[in-house]
Amino acid sequence: MGCVTITYNAQLKKYIMCVTDGGNTYSRMNTYLLESDSITGEWKMVSYMMNFGEQAYFVNIPSKFISKDGKTVWLLYSGNYWDSMNGESIGVNPPGSHYGMCFQKIELL
Repeated sequence: MGCVTITYNAQLKKYIMCVTDGGNTYSRMNTYLLESDSITGEWKMVSYMMNFGEQAYFVNIPSKFISKDGKTVWLLYSGNYWDSMNGESIGVNPPGSHYGMCFQKIELL
């Protein structure tokens, strides 16, 4: 694991953990979301997002940005601080990812 954040979604009575994998800073990064009824676990996979950003880091869900029903949240992160690495270009995945604060609206099913 690399950077890890946890947010409590009171409406769903779930903790949501956002994880950026522990790769080196010159690589694409993967992000995954986990959920639990308790902050101490057991944690279950919600979503695995390969090459998210493609270099997303400090992925988090501020509790202020959770809808009243708990099903719509804003995923915040920064990313894409390298244009290329080892001669390979870094892409934008999903659209809107950039080196700055990014907001992606997601629905929890």
